[in-house]
Amino acid sequence: MAKNDTILVDSLLQQTQKETPGDIGDIFERFALDQILKSFDLSTEEMDFGWTDGSLDGGIDGFYILINGRLLTDATDFSWPRTGAEIKVFIITCKHHETFQQAPLDSLLATAQDIFDLSLSNSELSGKYSAKIKQCRDLFVSAFKQLSLYRPTISFEIVYASRGNTELLGASIKARAKQLTTLFNSYFSASTSVFHALGASELVERYRQVRSFALDLPVQECLTAGQEGYVVLAKLRDYSNFVQDESKNLRRYLFDSNVRAYLGKNLVNADIRNTLDDNSGPNFWWLNNGVTILATSASLVGKTLKLRDIQIVNGLQTTESIYKHFSSMPESEGDIRTLLVKVIVSQDESVRDQVIRATNNQSAVEPAALHATERIQRSIEEILLQHEWFYERRTNFYKNEGKPDGRIVSPLLMAAGAVALLLKNPVSSSKFKQKAIRAPEAYQSVYSESFPLNAWPVIATLMKSAELAIIRGHIKRSPYTGVISAWRGPLAYVAASRALGTFAFEHRELILIDTSILNEAFMDECWSCISSVPGRQKSVKISEAVMLKIIEKVSLSWNVAGMLSDGRREIQGPSRGEAKVYRESEEFLLSVLEKLPVQPWKPNIHVEVARLLEVKPVRVSKAINVMVQQGRLMKQVNGVVFDSSGAEIARDSSRLV
Repeated sequence: MAKNDTILVDSLLQQTQKETPGDIGDIFERFALDQILKSFDLSTEEMDFGWTDGSLDGGIDGFYILINGRLLTDATDFSWPRTGAEIKVFIITCKHHETFQQAPLDSLLATAQDIFDLSLSNSELSGKYSAKIKQCRDLFVSAFKQLSLYRPTISFEIVYASRGNTELLGASIKARAKQLTTLFNSYFSASTSVFHALGASELVERYRQVRSFALDLPVQECLTAGQEGYVVLAKLRDYSNFVQDESKNLRRYLFDSNVRAYLGKNLVNADIRNTLDDNSGPNFWWLNNGVTILATSASLVGKTLKLRDIQIVNGLQTTESIYKHFSSMPESEGDIRTLLVKVIVSQDESVRDQVIRATNNQSAVEPAALHATERIQRSIEEILLQHEWFYERRTNFYKNEGKPDGRIVSPLLMAAGAVALLLKNPVSSSKFKQKAIRAPEAYQSVYSESFPLNAWPVIATLMKSAELAIIRGHIKRSPYTGVISAWRGPLAYVAASRALGTFAFEHRELILIDTSILNEAFMDECWSCISSVPGRQKSVKISEAVMLKIIEKVSLSWNVAGMLSDGRREIQGPSRGEAKVYRESEEFLLSVLEKLPVQPWKPNIHVEVARLLEVKPVRVSKAINVMVQQGRLMKQVNGVVFDSSGAEIARDSSRLV
């Protein structure tokens, strides 16, 4: 290990601590997690989701489940691939030590033996685990059962990060690492498990890996050229190298966030892979639409196209298939087939957004994913830039540009702030998730064109100041990431009401808030007032009754006029004329999923599950139907299991007539 690597890591941590005060152990954990998962280009919310450190964490500081490179955070709101699924699980422990020690791996081994025994329900686990660990476990169970019929590949990455020297790993640590990988392989057939120890040198090496948006693409033919762009033919092998980084990982950060969901081996992707495998067939570009790349500048120098500010806006399925093909066939150097690449050059954001929307409307992209291209989103980004806030309407755009983390705001943060401060509904804000505005009516109510544009910088200031106050109010941040997302909206609402002297403030009054008064002392006092309601500051479930008690306390403390109900509006849903949909809690759906065996099921399985859960069979039957509609379970009729296209994929042989 280079002598100064530990010093460099410590310097980076101290710099981060100055920008965002917090426990140095937490800051190291977040730094390590960022480097470990760097190639997946996860958003801030996604990184926070898998950050599990805290009491009862079983030694697991990071628990991330990725399906085809996309983080699983909600089993009910996920584009599940049908075949060719790759489940990658990261189990991470991070210690701000200068050495590697055996104790963290001892804890990890005991936990893995418990939580990855899928014959046990959460209530039957021998150890006590936090709600966060159980939530991640439930997601893994959902993924395993959801995809088991399609024979997914499963890999486990067990990572131990510290500031130590990996060249000095002791025999006991290597032995524990071997036990861990053996354990995972024994629990899941045909899985692979690897252990990585990352010390200061390895973390520094990953930190120095810069995400490059200026790359060269060798081309065979240039069909058209001009100031507006190029249409070229590139060798498949050259394009595969173009989209790989120095570590041979796919440069996922090049893809526009709208097109990041790789769908596995569906019919289209199966055709692509078959075409790639058939080297004797027609040239690849004859049979494939190719890819579309946006760039701010492009120039052809000889047979090389030099591109800057690259954004691949269409062709993820093709790109991922090409990448996987050549990763599995490194010896195919003689492949001369080519890919059609369309390069559009423009520095006009509105033009770029039009291209993104047009190219993605040709494929099965959810309309809600294209909201980033709409005028209101560009307007919010522009007004925030004037106040030095960086709005990530496209995932990690400003993070990849190296903008300060403390000045970056996400769409989720701003939407939650709009619910709390423009709809004046702090309770709904505490429960807000992005899928809540999937319906057009809901989206329009949160991002209404009638809201004053100058309100958005105030919302950003209030919400970010609220987050920092909550972090300051706790010794460690990581166990409270759920508390932050639940309470930042209500705290921002309390701070705004206090600043204006009334809960009945209007939108135009929100703009008048002097944001300079939202300093640490002011926000800490607001958070302290909320925390004085016994036990409420640690809860992630905020009811109307709790919020009323907080409003009463705030009113008495600072003589704030008005009521919680003044000006409050709800997020709009579908019209009342639509049919009522059966709904069931996610907790109950997961409990049913835990008890269900892998399909195909035996007759009356719903009765057996109902007996185990001590509920009526009809409730279990409805829950199964809901999960079939969501795509989490497959349709099964008389022992025969069908995929979404209606093709038979499995059957119960004991029920054959």
